[in-house]
Amino acid sequence: MAADKTYSDKEFKKIIQKHIDRIDFVKVNLEDDSSILGFIVKASDDFLMIEETNDFSLAGTKIVPYERVSGIRHGLSDKVSKMIYSKEGLIKLNQKIIKNTSLKDFEELFNSIRKQNFHCIVESKKKEEELFSIGEILEVNEKSVIIKNYSPVGKIDKKPRKINFKHIEIINFNDNYSVVFRKYIFE
Repeated sequence: MAADKTYSDKEFKKIIQKHIDRIDFVKVNLEDDSSILGFIVKASDDFLMIEETNDFSLAGTKIVPYERVSGIRHGLSDKVSKMIYSKEGLIKLNQKIIKNTSLKDFEELFNSIRKQNFHCIVESKKKEEELFSIGEILEVNEKSVIIKNYSPVGKIDKKPRKINFKHIEIINFNDNYSVVFRKYIFE
């Protein structure tokens, strides 16, 4: 079954909640034709929180602004994937992270990630330029977040990166890349 935003907002949110309650494996389609496979674990009026999967493992937590979601697929292949995840004992959702991550607004979201001591990856787009930022959350206010960004070789940038919330497309944390890589960063 595929649900897209041709449903009323109220109906679409009911479908999302049903997938959360059932711990359904889904494909979340985004407005730019990209998608995320995994389990929707939490939702608000502004965000979807998804435990992303890759090759039959949980691959980290992605937060997507609700307005970027164009549809959700829960078809036969997704049902088979859930059955495999379930029979293999691979659905180990971290309830503490889910509970401690606020989806009220960007400011509370980033503060809640920082309080849990995670580095995060922020994918953003400014004037058609796609930006990838990874690092420690230094500061958060009502309009932006400042990340102590580091390069692909682990060198911390001299100047922290300021990201306006309006440019954010995806936030990722508790993923293997940022959890492991942070151990090897340097000034």
